[in-house]
Amino acid sequence: MDNNNKNEFSSKYILDYKTYKEFSAGYIATRKSNIILLFIFLAILLINFFYRNYSTIIGVGIVLVLVVLIVIITGRNKLQYKRYKSLNNNEDLEENIKINKEKIISLSGKGNTASYDFEQIIGIIETKNLLILKLKYNMGIILDKRNLIGGTKEELIDYLFSVCKNLKKKKVTKAKVWLILRRVILILFALIFILSIVLFALNNKQIDTYKNLLEQNGYEIEMKESVYNGHDTKRLTIHKNNEYTWSYMYEFGTDKDAKRNLEYWANLETDNNIKDEYRVEESRNYQKYVIDDGQYIILIRKDNVVFYGIGHSQHKDELDNILKIIEK
Repeated sequence: MDNNNKNEFSSKYILDYKTYKEFSAGYIATRKSNIILLFIFLAILLINFFYRNYSTIIGVGIVLVLVVLIVIITGRNKLQYKRYKSLNNNEDLEENIKINKEKIISLSGKGNTASYDFEQIIGIIETKNLLILKLKYNMGIILDKRNLIGGTKEELIDYLFSVCKNLKKKKVTKAKVWLILRRVILILFALIFILSIVLFALNNKQIDTYKNLLEQNGYEIEMKESVYNGHDTKRLTIHKNNEYTWSYMYEFGTDKDAKRNLEYWANLETDNNIKDEYRVEESRNYQKYVIDDGQYIILIRKDNVVFYGIGHSQHKDELDNILKIIEK
């Protein structure tokens, strides 16, 4: 395009609430710092989900839900718009933006004029109806594509790239893409939050399930509750007639607490000498130690529940019978 023949464009718009909302959403959505923070936050949630720290995710999720509700209830966008409108005698601002070969001129309906040099433009954002010329300090010039005079949208963009020296990349940022990306991340947040609630509830019912199974098989169960590391902890003491074994089951607040206690008890029963032969099975969610050295010790961790069985080697069958029930 010949810049000498095609060097003047203009666009009028009225900054009503709909236009302000589109401008604000498009501008905020394309800020890289916001997307980077969302990705970092998503990564933190995924790490906590991987390590089954459901209570942490639920706590953070509740805070986020409250923040979103506050924003919705208070109507932050509408509040900012009203503040902006109050500076214009509570009237919708009417602007006429003219772009010539020297600068960009903004003329308001009340005759106020502002001008911008092309060097001030650092980016171009496109929304459904608008082109937003980004300035420093989170400011922007609005152009309504529907009211563009002097050429097509493509011709205007080409012209801006030819005269705006601080537009390092000849690329228009599509707000729609960034809005979809942000929506996908927020949906992932919601899914992780909901799954954490479901899995947390299921984890907290594990020990009740074991209790019912054992009672159905003739075992007497005593349950005690206490607080460990800030979480409610349940302990089952398992009896049957006058058997020669002692069996306990603990439900800790987190998998980490369960693993820590299992390791502590294993070291206690082996005088800090846990041999490889004692480790029957070991994974992220499941551990099983069998110590058969005079004493017959079985330690099992499944998620946040630990079974601790103690007896004499002559009475292995008593513990093994319990294991058949809880390991179904």
